[in-house]
Amino acid sequence: MPEGKALLYARVSTQLQVNDGVSLDVQERQLNSAAEVAGYTDLELVREEGRSGKNISGRPALTETLRRLDKGEAHALFVTRIDRLARSTKDFLNIIDRANANGWRLVMLDLNLDTATYQGRFVVTIMSALAEMERGIIAERQKDVHKDRRSRGIKWGLDMGPKNKTPEDIRQRVVAERAAGASYRKIADGLNRDSISSQNGGAWYPTTVKNLLAVIQKELEHLLDSESQA
Repeated sequence: MPEGKALLYARVSTQLQVNDGVSLDVQERQLNSAAEVAGYTDLELVREEGRSGKNISGRPALTETLRRLDKGEAHALFVTRIDRLARSTKDFLNIIDRANANGWRLVMLDLNLDTATYQGRFVVTIMSALAEMERGIIAERQKDVHKDRRSRGIKWGLDMGPKNKTPEDIRQRVVAERAAGASYRKIADGLNRDSISSQNGGAWYPTTVKNLLAVIQKELEHLLDSESQA
């Protein structure tokens, strides 16, 4: 039986998540069950409401939870899903590093990953590396698109239609999730859950996601055409 306190972190950012079946109460039941099966008897639920998963700095409850774990005031952190913990690759890698450096346990139920096991540590390390590499590749391709467009004198609104104002990190996220097999609906729901507005300031819909991907695809096709003509 493991010793020490296990912290159970549950987060929702909007009412949409409650409707989607990831309410705080649902997460609490899942976390309690998993921690008890793992052998923990000293459990403490940490709730974070109305907070987006975009970055850690905007989530005081998680910030304090990680501080307590690093200081040895608790010994394990349980979360239901990886997106409850972090959506930024940088934040996720930072949390993994802190867990390894300070010797506390991280358990993610959706991925069946547990850093207390060798297999869990191995999979998390590989997954983090692949995610970071994928984001890097997407970012570099987008930089090439913009550079090529400027060199050819192509202007948004004239040569390639109205400019899509979606931030680069959101574009990368949409591409990565679609490449991983997520449906347009699932991607849109995730963006809405994290309180991320579309380029026109409204909600995301499957068609919004599809249209953004079409714009990105058009940019990449333009880049490939220009490379073949060089």
